[in-house]
Amino acid sequence: MERQTPWGAPAPDKAYEKRLNAEPETGRFAEPRSWWDRTSDEVASWFGNTDAMRRRQRDEAVGDHAGVGPKTSIDPDKVILDEVTRRFTEDRLLNASRIEIACLGGVVGLTGEVTTDADRTRAEHLAGAVQGVIEVQNKLAVV
Repeated sequence: MERQTPWGAPAPDKAYEKRLNAEPETGRFAEPRSWWDRTSDEVASWFGNTDAMRRRQRDEAVGDHAGVGPKTSIDPDKVILDEVTRRFTEDRLLNASRIEIACLGGVVGLTGEVTTDADRTRAEHLAGAVQGVIEVQNKLAVV
Protein backbone atom coordinates (compact mmCIF):
# COMPACT_ATOMS: atom_id res chain seq x y z
CA MET A 1 0.00 0.00 0.00
CA GLU A 2 1.32 3.42 -0.92
CA ARG A 3 1.79 5.88 1.91
CA GLN A 4 -0.77 8.69 1.96
CA THR A 5 -1.35 11.97 3.74
CA PRO A 6 -4.50 12.26 5.86
CA TRP A 7 -6.44 13.69 2.89
CA GLY A 8 -5.43 10.86 0.55
CA ALA A 9 -2.52 12.32 -1.43
CA PRO A 10 0.74 10.35 -1.61
CA ALA A 11 3.01 11.04 1.36
CA PRO A 12 6.14 12.95 0.31
CA ASP A 13 8.55 10.87 2.39
CA LYS A 14 8.92 8.54 5.37
CA ALA A 15 9.91 11.44 7.63
CA TYR A 16 6.45 12.94 7.14
CA GLU A 17 4.78 9.68 8.05
CA LYS A 18 6.97 9.35 11.12
CA ARG A 19 6.09 12.90 12.22
CA LEU A 20 2.43 12.33 11.46
CA ASN A 21 2.06 9.28 13.67
CA ALA A 22 4.61 10.14 16.35
CA GLU A 23 3.42 10.42 19.89
CA PRO A 24 4.44 13.69 21.57
CA GLU A 25 7.10 13.70 24.23
CA THR A 26 5.77 13.11 27.70
CA GLY A 27 4.90 15.91 30.08
CA ARG A 28 3.30 19.32 29.82
CA PHE A 29 6.30 20.87 28.08
CA ALA A 30 6.37 18.62 25.02
CA GLU A 31 7.41 20.26 21.78
CA PRO A 32 4.27 21.28 19.83
CA ARG A 33 3.72 19.93 16.34
CA SER A 34 4.28 22.23 13.38
CA TRP A 35 1.59 24.47 11.99
CA TRP A 36 1.45 22.38 8.83
CA ASP A 37 0.94 19.11 10.72
CA ARG A 38 -1.80 20.62 12.87
CA THR A 39 -3.54 22.12 9.81
CA SER A 40 -3.31 18.82 7.92
CA ASP A 41 -4.94 17.02 10.82
CA GLU A 42 -7.65 19.68 11.06
CA VAL A 43 -8.65 19.15 7.43
CA ALA A 44 -8.34 15.36 7.67
CA SER A 45 -10.60 15.29 10.74
CA TRP A 46 -13.33 17.03 8.70
CA PHE A 47 -13.40 13.97 6.49
CA GLY A 48 -13.63 11.50 9.35
CA ASN A 49 -9.98 10.56 9.91
CA THR A 50 -10.07 9.37 13.52
CA ASP A 51 -6.27 9.36 13.93
CA ALA A 52 -6.16 13.00 12.90
CA MET A 53 -8.94 13.79 15.35
CA ARG A 54 -7.02 12.03 18.14
CA ARG A 55 -3.87 14.03 17.36
CA ARG A 56 -5.85 17.30 17.35
CA GLN A 57 -7.32 16.49 20.77
CA ARG A 58 -3.85 15.68 22.07
CA ASP A 59 -2.54 19.00 20.68
CA GLU A 60 -5.24 20.87 22.60
CA ALA A 61 -4.51 19.00 25.82
CA VAL A 62 -0.74 19.55 25.58
CA GLY A 63 -1.03 23.19 24.49
CA ASP A 64 -0.09 26.30 26.42
CA HIS A 65 -2.49 26.76 29.33
CA ALA A 66 -0.75 29.74 30.96
CA GLY A 67 -3.20 32.09 32.61
CA VAL A 68 -5.99 29.52 32.74
CA GLY A 69 -6.88 28.98 36.38
CA PRO A 70 -9.43 26.82 38.11
CA LYS A 71 -13.07 27.74 38.20
CA THR A 72 -13.89 29.31 41.53
CA SER A 73 -16.88 31.03 42.98
CA ILE A 74 -15.49 33.99 44.89
CA ASP A 75 -18.09 36.07 46.64
CA PRO A 76 -17.64 39.67 45.45
CA ASP A 77 -18.86 40.97 48.82
CA LYS A 78 -16.10 39.04 50.58
CA VAL A 79 -13.52 40.55 48.21
CA ILE A 80 -14.85 44.05 48.98
CA LEU A 81 -14.91 43.34 52.72
CA ASP A 82 -11.31 42.08 52.64
CA GLU A 83 -10.12 45.12 50.69
CA VAL A 84 -11.89 47.62 52.98
CA THR A 85 -10.44 45.83 56.01
CA ARG A 86 -6.96 45.94 54.48
CA ARG A 87 -7.22 49.66 53.72
CA PHE A 88 -8.47 50.45 57.23
CA THR A 89 -5.65 48.41 58.76
CA GLU A 90 -2.92 50.01 56.63
CA ASP A 91 -4.14 53.58 57.11
CA ARG A 92 -1.88 55.37 59.62
CA LEU A 93 -4.36 58.14 60.45
CA LEU A 94 -7.42 56.00 61.20
CA ASN A 95 -7.86 53.98 64.38
CA ALA A 96 -10.23 51.28 63.10
CA SER A 97 -10.11 49.07 66.19
CA ARG A 98 -13.75 49.84 67.08
CA ILE A 99 -15.19 49.84 63.54
CA GLU A 100 -17.28 46.97 62.25
CA ILE A 101 -17.59 46.47 58.51
CA ALA A 102 -20.34 44.63 56.63
CA CYS A 103 -20.98 44.27 52.90
CA LEU A 104 -24.05 43.07 51.06
CA GLY A 105 -24.59 43.52 47.34
CA GLY A 106 -21.78 46.06 47.04
CA VAL A 107 -23.22 48.23 49.83
CA VAL A 108 -20.71 48.67 52.65
CA GLY A 109 -22.04 49.30 56.14
CA LEU A 110 -19.82 50.92 58.76
CA THR A 111 -20.87 50.73 62.41
CA GLY A 112 -19.04 51.33 65.65
CA GLU A 113 -17.22 54.26 67.21
CA VAL A 114 -14.47 56.68 66.16
CA THR A 115 -12.87 59.52 68.11
CA THR A 116 -13.27 62.41 65.65
CA ASP A 117 -15.52 63.50 62.83
CA ALA A 118 -12.45 63.47 60.56
CA ASP A 119 -12.02 59.74 61.31
CA ARG A 120 -15.68 59.17 60.44
CA THR A 121 -15.28 60.95 57.09
CA ARG A 122 -11.93 59.26 56.38
CA ALA A 123 -13.42 55.79 56.96
CA GLU A 124 -16.27 56.57 54.58
CA HIS A 125 -13.88 57.78 51.86
CA LEU A 126 -11.55 54.78 52.27
CA ALA A 127 -14.47 52.36 51.97
CA GLY A 128 -15.98 54.22 49.01
CA ALA A 129 -12.70 54.10 47.08
CA VAL A 130 -12.72 50.28 46.91
CA GLN A 131 -13.60 48.84 43.50
CA GLY A 132 -17.08 47.33 43.46
CA VAL A 133 -18.52 49.48 46.24
CA ILE A 134 -21.85 50.94 45.18
CA GLU A 135 -22.72 52.81 48.36
CA VAL A 136 -21.34 53.37 51.85
CA GLN A 137 -23.76 53.50 54.78
CA ASN A 138 -21.82 55.31 57.44
CA LYS A 139 -23.35 54.74 60.89
CA LEU A 140 -20.19 55.46 62.85
CA ALA A 141 -20.68 57.31 66.13
CA VAL A 142 -18.21 59.99 67.19
CA VAL A 143 -17.40 59.50 70.88
